[in-house]
Amino acid sequence: MPTHIIPVVGRSFARFAAQVGGLTADAALAGPPDGTTGPRGSALRAGQGLSAADWAAITATGAAAAPRREPALADAGLYKRDPRNILIGDLERVDRRRWRAALVVHADNAVLADRDNGTAHLPGMVEVEACSQMAMAVTEAYLLPHGGGYVFTTKRLDIEFAAFVFPLPATVELRADRTGWPRPDVLAADLTATIIQSGLAAATMRFQARVFERAHFDRLEGERAREAARADRTELLEHR
Repeated sequence: MPTHIIPVVGRSFARFAAQVGGLTADAALAGPPDGTTGPRGSALRAGQGLSAADWAAITATGAAAAPRREPALADAGLYKRDPRNILIGDLERVDRRRWRAALVVHADNAVLADRDNGTAHLPGMVEVEACSQMAMAVTEAYLLPHGGGYVFTTKRLDIEFAAFVFPLPATVELRADRTGWPRPDVLAADLTATIIQSGLAAATMRFQARVFERAHFDRLEGERAREAARADRTELLEHR
């Protein structure tokens, strides 16, 4: 039984690895000069920012490593086409009004691609995006009629960051606090998403969402777009 766990993370989280005695994927593949991975009884454990290919290459070196199963990424309702930008996987229903998913951070996620402020924790925008994706995925899969086209929008959002989220395993949970149909083509939903790591609620987002049937949304958005364009033209003329 391993007595010492060494986290392995993507290169975006090299600062975290240095702080906790962990390894980046590159360092784990290179290995130390003596061929060991750490103190006697050590085992590597996958953190965030690793691809399946990274972990396969690391385990192929013969290093002692905890098992890792690739999560099934959410595939509906997220408005995302690139799997590198999908942050939740293994979505499951816990009870009638609660759901859970794994947090999944790809090394080449768009938020990480052009950000480095010298800190070891996940950027807050990754947390916001993960909670947003959780709300959209649950709404699409569980709260809407199947077969219809709907557009998820946020009317109000309250965010609390209670603790840092580090590039280690974490879950995203969602609770449907209230749902209703104020009109046949609009779902109103109050939702609470929480990122949990090491037993702590690290980030909480409370949504007031409005989910529109596509035809109704297109009409509404078109009207608002024309109003905005008219107002902009009027303002421009008044200031000439």
